[in-house]
Amino acid sequence: MNTTYINKVLAGVITLLVASSTLLLSSCDDYLDVTPSDKQTAAQIYASKSGFYTVANGIYDALSSDALYGKQMTWEAVDILSQSYVTTNAQQAYKSLAAYSYTDAYAAPIFSSIWGKAYEVIMNANLLIDEIDKQNGKLTTLEANCLKGEMLAVRAFLHLDMLRLFGPSPLNGIDQLAIPYNASVDVTVHDLVSIKDACNLILKDLDAAEQLLSNDPIIENGPMMSAPEGAESVQLRYRQYRMNYFAVKALKARAYCWMGDHQNALAQATALINDAKVQQMFPPVDPNKLLANASNPDRVFSSEVFMGIYDKDRDQVYQNYFSSAAPAYQYLQPYASYINSSMGLFGHLILGSLESYDYRFQTQWEQASGVGAAGHSFIKYKKIDQPDPTDAESEYYYAKMIPLITMQEMYYIACECAETDAEKVDWYNKARVRRGCPDLVAMGIAPILEAYWPQGYGPILLSNEVRREMWGTGQWMYFTKHYACGEALRIPGAGAYYVTESGSEQNYGAINCEPPLPAAEMK
Repeated sequence: MNTTYINKVLAGVITLLVASSTLLLSSCDDYLDVTPSDKQTAAQIYASKSGFYTVANGIYDALSSDALYGKQMTWEAVDILSQSYVTTNAQQAYKSLAAYSYTDAYAAPIFSSIWGKAYEVIMNANLLIDEIDKQNGKLTTLEANCLKGEMLAVRAFLHLDMLRLFGPSPLNGIDQLAIPYNASVDVTVHDLVSIKDACNLILKDLDAAEQLLSNDPIIENGPMMSAPEGAESVQLRYRQYRMNYFAVKALKARAYCWMGDHQNALAQATALINDAKVQQMFPPVDPNKLLANASNPDRVFSSEVFMGIYDKDRDQVYQNYFSSAAPAYQYLQPYASYINSSMGLFGHLILGSLESYDYRFQTQWEQASGVGAAGHSFIKYKKIDQPDPTDAESEYYYAKMIPLITMQEMYYIACECAETDAEKVDWYNKARVRRGCPDLVAMGIAPILEAYWPQGYGPILLSNEVRREMWGTGQWMYFTKHYACGEALRIPGAGAYYVTESGSEQNYGAINCEPPLPAAEMK
C-alpha cells in the first residue's frame, strides 16, 4: 500500500480535506469556484445543510482536476494511449505513453496520479454517503436522496473508468481479476475483484442511485443550466454538471456493454433514445446555431450531454496543447494526412469525403498553421466569445464544459449491441444523420452496408464513427479495448497498422492498453 495515499485518505477521514464553495451562486461560471478548507472537523462541516454541499462541490471539482477529467482521463494521457498523435518531437512522457512504456520514470507517475486521485475521490464520496445516512433531518428527503444518489453514481463512474483503463480487456473473459472496489469508509487495502464482479458492484451502485434519483428535478424540468431566480438554491440546478438520473441510466448502458451483456446494454440505451421527453430535453445539436456561429459555437454539442465536468481552465487547453503555437514538446498534433484525406478519418467507405457534411469536421477541426504545423488542429475546446461582452454575468455554460456521458454514445452502444446486421446499420445510420451526414437508408445504400457489415467492415465503420465523435474525450481507446474490432485494426504480418474504412493503412501502432495497477489501493 502506498503510504502517501494512506496519509491522504487518513487526512480525509480526520478533517475531511475537501474543497469548499459558496452555495448560493450568481452564475454558472462560479459554480465550482472552490477554495481549500482543511481546518474544519467533520462535525463542524456537517453541522448544517451547506456543509454537505460544500463536500459535494469539492468532489465534483476534483473530477475536473488534471489527474482526472480536466486532462489525463480525457484529452491528454488516455487519448495519447489511443495512438491519436504524432509524438516524435513531444516530451518524453508523451513518447512513453504512446509506446506503452507504462513503468518508466515518465509514464508511471501519470498512471499513479490517475489511480490515486480516483480512489481519493471515491473515498470522499463514501465519507459523504456515510454522513448523509446519519444526517438526521439537516437535508430534506429530496436533497438527501439526490445527493446520495449522485455520490453512488460518482463512485460507480470512477470504478468503471479504473476498470476500463487498468483492467484487462473483457474480450479475454470477464472472470479475470481487475481492480479493487471500495464501497466503505475504512482505510484499508481492498482485494482485487474480477471484471464481472466489478461490473456487478458498479451496477448495484447504479441501481441504488437510479432509485434515489427517481425524483431528480431533471426528470420534469430538464438540465436547468441557468442561475436560479430569487432565493432558490443552486444545488438542485445545473444538473448536467452533476450525476443526474439520466446520466445514471446511460452509465448502466456503458457498464453492461463493457461486461458483454448486450441485451441489457441495448435495453438501457434504447430506453433513453426512444423516450420522446428525453430527446426533447437533450436534443441533437442545432446546426443553425453551430455552423453559422463564428463567435461562440457549441463545439461540445452540450445539448446532448447527460453529464460533464465544469473546467474553469478549459480555455487554456487549445492554446497550450492543440494550437500550432503551442510548445513543440506538448503539441498534440494528429498525423498530417489522417484527418482530412480521402483515406483518413473523415473519409467513408462508400460516400468518400465527409468534409462537406460532418458537423464534427466543420466545427472541431481547423487547418494547422505556423512553423512545423501540418494537417489539422483540434479545436473542440478552443475559447469562445461571451454572448454579451458588456455583461460579465451573461452565461454560456458550454464554454467550460468537457462532456463525459452523452446521448450520442447511446446510439453507438445500440449499434454494437443490436442483434442483426440490419439493426446495426440502422443505428449506425441514425448516429451519423445526427451529425449532418447523408441518410444511407434514404439513399438506398443501407442494404450494401448490411452486406459489408459481417465481412469485417462493420467493426471498422463503427470504430471510425466513434473516433470522429469521441476525439478529445478518451472514449475511443476504451471502445477499441472492449469491442471485437482488434483484428480489423491490425494487419497480420505488416507491422502495427490502423486501417481506415476506406482501406488505407495508417501506421499508428496497435491499440494495446493495459497499464499495471499502481501501488496504492491494491493487493
